[in-house]
Amino acid sequence: MTWLQTGPTFLLTLLVFFAPGIAILAAAGVRRLNLVSLAAPVSFTVAAVLAIVFGLAGVPYNPGTYFAASAVLAAVAFGLRTLLVRRAGKGTAGAGYGVLGANGRLPLASHRRWAGPFVVIAAVAFPALVITYRYLRGFAHPDNLSQTFDNVYHLNAVRFIADHQMGSSLRLGNLTEASAGFYPAAMHDLMALVYMAGGSTVMEAVNIGTVVIGALIWPLSCIFLTTRIVGNRPVAILLTGVLSAGFSAFPYLMVAFGVLYPNHAAIALLPAALGLVIELLGLSRNKPTSFWPPLLALAAVGPGLALAHPSTVVALVGFSAPLVVARLIRSWQSFRKGTESGRTVLMWLGFTVVYFIVGTVIWTVLRPSLAAAPWTPFQSNARALGEVLASAPMGTTAAWVMLLCTVIGLYVIARRLRQFWWVLGMYLVGAALYVIVSSWALGDFRTFWTGVWYNDSFRLAALLPTVTLPVAVMGGEWLIFRIRALCDFVVASGRGNPKALAPVVRPIAARLPQSTGIAAAIAVILVLGLAAQGGTLSNVQQRLNTIFVTSSNSYLLTTDETAMLAAVPELVPASDVVVANPRTGGSLVYAVSDRQTLAPHIFGDRTPEEQYLLDHWDEAAYNSKVCPIIRDLNAYWALDFGDFEVVPGDTPFTGLRSLTDGTAPGMELVKTIGDVKLYRVSACD
Repeated sequence: MTWLQTGPTFLLTLLVFFAPGIAILAAAGVRRLNLVSLAAPVSFTVAAVLAIVFGLAGVPYNPGTYFAASAVLAAVAFGLRTLLVRRAGKGTAGAGYGVLGANGRLPLASHRRWAGPFVVIAAVAFPALVITYRYLRGFAHPDNLSQTFDNVYHLNAVRFIADHQMGSSLRLGNLTEASAGFYPAAMHDLMALVYMAGGSTVMEAVNIGTVVIGALIWPLSCIFLTTRIVGNRPVAILLTGVLSAGFSAFPYLMVAFGVLYPNHAAIALLPAALGLVIELLGLSRNKPTSFWPPLLALAAVGPGLALAHPSTVVALVGFSAPLVVARLIRSWQSFRKGTESGRTVLMWLGFTVVYFIVGTVIWTVLRPSLAAAPWTPFQSNARALGEVLASAPMGTTAAWVMLLCTVIGLYVIARRLRQFWWVLGMYLVGAALYVIVSSWALGDFRTFWTGVWYNDSFRLAALLPTVTLPVAVMGGEWLIFRIRALCDFVVASGRGNPKALAPVVRPIAARLPQSTGIAAAIAVILVLGLAAQGGTLSNVQQRLNTIFVTSSNSYLLTTDETAMLAAVPELVPASDVVVANPRTGGSLVYAVSDRQTLAPHIFGDRTPEEQYLLDHWDEAAYNSKVCPIIRDLNAYWALDFGDFEVVPGDTPFTGLRSLTDGTAPGMELVKTIGDVKLYRVSACD
């Protein structure tokens, strides 16, 4: 299969990821850029919450029930909005009831209204094409998989949801009944729906879903954030689009490292959620008609963000802290001017206190154990600070375009500090977290601030673009406005006052068209976007190109092991179970070959019977306890993928050890590919 042949799966992915959100938001009165920017975040909430509700109610979770329930939610949203509009009264006020800020057309001249949709399309198309190209180049083939140990769980989880038509985050756990528990499954739920709706393989559904998250959801989410800060301006929208594809830290790093698919999905939603917080607190350039629209929108986006990955909610809490303080300060200033009452100030003071108390509790409680957070600092404070400023975390090459725009953006904020200090505050929160995790000494201080992210520098590096991009856009916009102003001056002088120009410029200026300034602005935006694709992305692209390659010695699955998994469906009955060591990649027989396995994840608990087979399966010929369990579980088959483990554990899987040295009696060697073997137990016939 080629990428061109995956077109139907791409369309299915767009339908699953965007259609419910578009229907619900449109029914609620959201339009244009806000509609498409928030559609996928709302769909994440719909998918993840419905999976929980359906799981509790015993309703199958599949594309049919997903879209049917989404239609019901859209009808409810339309009904509620209609009721509210009628209660608010007809006319302009009623028609505008419940609308987010910047919900109208772009502020272009009347004769250029047609350009508005093209601005948005261009702003999304550039990063979509660039990020899609980089991902497809890295994946190489639709069925390739990341050669990292996390993928054993992620791919098997998608298969599990599709097979059981149950995707509840409360039960997905480690994919066994014995260890059923919480795991944030929003991303897995959506990709499972794509697979159930017609994706040919689990890997194809995951790869294409990853492309859509990085290439479409991320840029749209970023555009929503920046328009809350600087307004619905065409230059800002275009700059956000082209620069969103220029960070090595996101979206690429979470796929090239880990692979951290849930973090990848959650961080793509984060800018939209942060933009809604800005609007809810009344800090956005374009104010909503009331506080209800952003509050309801945040309520519709928040669960999807949390169920994609809870650590990103903690990041939202941290990034929002300066916003809450800014809102309190503005309230106090309004009180001193006589435009707000003292009661309002006290309300915001109480809100701020409660926010920081609850935020501290969330920050402290939502964290893994220290045993699961082993990553250590690796560089100096000075180098970490330089990496933040140059958008080059984790030792990548300096992103010179981002560095230039960020420095200018910091200058712009400094010039208008009273208005935009909270934008700087968000940036400094992200910078501080990365500096602490990557360069601060081991200890309680470092763990308090970064333990939520397993003290992992990669995860915190991936958060930096969310707070760096608005600063870079402000800097890029300042630069473009100055260049355009210069061009407009030259054109005007060439026609009306040539003596104001140098003699060598006069004949050129006289022939320049009136639209030279606009053309120059567009050219600069394009140059910045293309230049941002320079050396800073080479390291992460190389890792992408490497991590998805299947070779004779690849980390998770070799070419021989992949060939064996492809042959399994023809050899193993669909009702039978395959015993495999998950730490060798053998448990991917579930995701790849559609055959059940005793240990679908490297971690997690198993029933006593399952664990006994994992420890004693090769003793079937002489251990009287083994065959009854094999018959009960239909576990007649075993894969021998050798003894190399992607993540060695303290407790080895000893039940397959005798297969490797050929000393286990009562075993039938069914197929051999290189050093990879498939066995069937004959001792239990």
